Amino acid sequence: MSIKELLFSFQGRIGRKVYWIWNLVYYVLIMGFAMGINQLFPAYSHLILPVFLIFVLIPDLAITAKRWHDRGKSNWWLLMNVPLIVGRMTVPVNDPSQMSQSTTLQMISSLAALVCGVWILIECGFLKGQYGDNQYGPEPK
Repeated sequence: MSIKELLFSFQGRIGRKVYWIWNLVYYVLIMGFAMGINQLFPAYSHLILPVFLIFVLIPDLAITAKRWHDRGKSNWWLLMNVPLIVGRMTVPVNDPSQMSQSTTLQMISSLAALVCGVWILIECGFLKGQYGDNQYGPEPK
């Protein structure tokens, strides 16, 4: 599977190793970008960071879709990511003082993100995929 297929195709299967490597790269990239933007453009980081998160959303969903496929589940399971996406977009990351002023929506989306995130972590990160070929493709190597 090419890098282009890995990051932009919602077809096929990947194993847990590729999933974990992607998540490591993904979160290092996000943290590095967020810290850099907060240092360089603190007044605009609240505008720049959501745009960046949207930019990396497609590869993240494509990787997760392939992992769901390895578990024998359809792309509909990607809807589990909606609370994670909403949570990332609504929680203030550039001003910790705003955390105490969180709205009910932010608190609910954060709780939903936690529950869905743990579920995705268990399903995609720890549980083995289906043995042999399935409707989504051959077993990853």
